[in-house]
Amino acid sequence: MYRWFRNALRSFCVFAAALSLAQTVTFTHDLLTNDSFTFYTPADFNNDGREDLITACGDGNGNGQFAVNLSTADGIYGTQTCYSLPTGQPFSIAVGDFNGDGSLDLAVVNGTSTIYEYLNNGHGSFHLQASFVSSAPVSSIATADANHDGAIDLLCTGGNEQKLYVYFGNGSGGFRVGPTSPLNVPGRISIGDFDGDGKVDVVGQQSMFSTGVQVAYGDGQGHFLATASFGGNVQYVPFDVDGDGKTDLIGIPFDFSVNGSVYYKVVKVLHGNANRTFTAQDIPLGQCDSGGIFPAVADFNGDGLNDIAVVEASDCNGSAPHSVEVMLGKGDGLYQAERTVYSTDVPQPSRLNVMRINRDSKPDMEFFGVNDNSGSTVLLTNTTAGKFPKCSPPDGAVGFNLCSPTKTVSGSTSVRFSVGAANQTPGRKVELWIDGQKKVENLRGFSHYSFLDATLTLAPGTHRVGIYTAGWDNLVQQYMWTGGPGFTFPLTVKSSTCPGGVGIVVCSPLNDATLTSPVRAWAVGNLSRTSILRMEVWVDGVKKFSTFGSKALDTKLDLPSGAHRLTYYLVGSDGTKSSATVVATVRE
Repeated sequence: MYRWFRNALRSFCVFAAALSLAQTVTFTHDLLTNDSFTFYTPADFNNDGREDLITACGDGNGNGQFAVNLSTADGIYGTQTCYSLPTGQPFSIAVGDFNGDGSLDLAVVNGTSTIYEYLNNGHGSFHLQASFVSSAPVSSIATADANHDGAIDLLCTGGNEQKLYVYFGNGSGGFRVGPTSPLNVPGRISIGDFDGDGKVDVVGQQSMFSTGVQVAYGDGQGHFLATASFGGNVQYVPFDVDGDGKTDLIGIPFDFSVNGSVYYKVVKVLHGNANRTFTAQDIPLGQCDSGGIFPAVADFNGDGLNDIAVVEASDCNGSAPHSVEVMLGKGDGLYQAERTVYSTDVPQPSRLNVMRINRDSKPDMEFFGVNDNSGSTVLLTNTTAGKFPKCSPPDGAVGFNLCSPTKTVSGSTSVRFSVGAANQTPGRKVELWIDGQKKVENLRGFSHYSFLDATLTLAPGTHRVGIYTAGWDNLVQQYMWTGGPGFTFPLTVKSSTCPGGVGIVVCSPLNDATLTSPVRAWAVGNLSRTSILRMEVWVDGVKKFSTFGSKALDTKLDLPSGAHRLTYYLVGSDGTKSSATVVATVRE
C-alpha cells in the first residue's frame, strides 16, 4: 500500500511539474538609460522588424521637441534623434503610412489649430513635410481608415469643442476636411471596433485626474454616433480581451488626491457587444495597483488565450518596489494569480506597453518609470517556451511573411498555412480565402501584428489562395504573390486519392477552374443509410458517363472550348439522390 501511494505521489508530482512548466511565463530585461520619457505606442519606423520608441527629447521639460529611439539590435536602441516643432510643445502623436510608401509617418499636434506632418525616409529619419490648419485646436490625434478607401485618415479632438474632426487622407501624404461629429468627452482618443461591425469606432477619455468616458460608433464613412458618456475613476485602454473580434475596454481604477490617493485591487473590463452596449467584469488582484497604469493584454505564454499584465505596488499606498505582473488566462473569463516578471525600486511607474522587441512572434513589453524627474525605460523580452505563432511578422512596418506553404505545389491534400502580418494600426486579424470563400479567420495578435496558423484539407487540383490582414479600423492589406500579378496565387494540390465525405466531393475539375481538354471528371460519393446504386456526370444538361455500385467516378471527357457546367449525381438503392455542380472553362 505504501509503495502504491509513493508511486502515485511521484506520478502526481511529475504531472504537476509538467503542468506548472506549461503555464510558466518568463522575461529578460534590458534597461535604457537615456532619461527619455516614453509617452507613445511603439512602432517600427526603420523597417527592421523591431518596434522603435517615440520619446520626449532630452529631459522632456518643455523644449518644443519630440524624439525617436531606433532599434539597432534585439533589445538595443540608439541615441535619441530629436525633432523640433515650429511652435509649441507636442501634445499628441499619431502614426500611419500617410504617403503609401510602406513606412510609418507621424502626425503631431500641440494644442493649437495646426497639425504637423512628418514623413519617414524609410529608415526611421523624419522631416517636416507639411502643416495644415484644423477647424479647432487639437490636443489629441489618432489614425485610422475611417471611410474604408484604403488610405489612413486623421481623427482629432481637443479643447472644449466637444467635437470629433476627421481629415481624410489621399494616400499620397495629403489630407482634406471630412465630417465633424459630436464628442462630449474630447480628451485622449483611441480607436477600436467595439461592436464588431468592421467599422472603426472611437473612445474619448478625460485625464486620469478627471472623470468621463464616451464611445462613438463609426458608420464607415467618417461619421460617428456618440453614446452616453459615463463617469468613474478608471482610465481605459482598448484591447480585445476575450478574443471575440470586438474591442473591449480595460483599466485599473485610481483616485488621485494630494491629501492621499486611493489604490485598488481590481482590474475593470468593459466587454464590447454587437448591440453597442458593454458588459462589465471585475478581475481581482492580489495586491494594489501602482496608480492607475494601463494594463497590457496579449497571449504571453503561447497557449492561444489572452493574458493580462499589470503593474502593482508593494502596498496600497503606491510605495516601491513596483512589479510587473502577468495573470494567465484560463479561457473562461477567469485568470490565474499574478506571476511577477519584473520588479524595480523606481518610485513612479507610469506606462506599460505591449511591443515587439525582437523578430520572433512572442509579445514583449516596455515598462517606463520616473525617478527624480528622469526617465527609466525597461524592455521586457519574452523568453517563454510556449506554442506561439509559427510564422514571425515581416521585417517591415506593413506587409506579410508567408512561411507556409513555401511552394505553389503541395504533395498532399493536407496543406499547412502559416502567416505573420504587420499593420499600420493595432493588428486585428488574418484571413485565408480559398477559391473565393473565407476558410479561416484568426483573431490573434499583439501591438501592430497579427497571425494565422491553420491546416486545411484541399481537394486535388489548382486552387486560388487569398490572404488578407486588417487592423482594428479594418484597413485591409492583401498578400501580393511574388510569382506574378494579382493578390491571389495558385496552389496546386497533388494526390492519388480524392477525400470523401457524406454526399458528393468533387475533386476535378474545381469550380471556376480553367483547363484544357480532355477534362478529368473525378468525384467520390458516400451515403450514410443505404448503398450506392450509381454515379453519373452530366455536362451542360447531357449525361456523359455513369458508374454502378462504386463510390468513385473517375473518367476523362473530351469537351470543346468554352464554359461548361458539370453536374455529378449520386443515387442510392433506396432512391436517395444527391448532386454537386461545378463550372469550368476549357481553353483552346
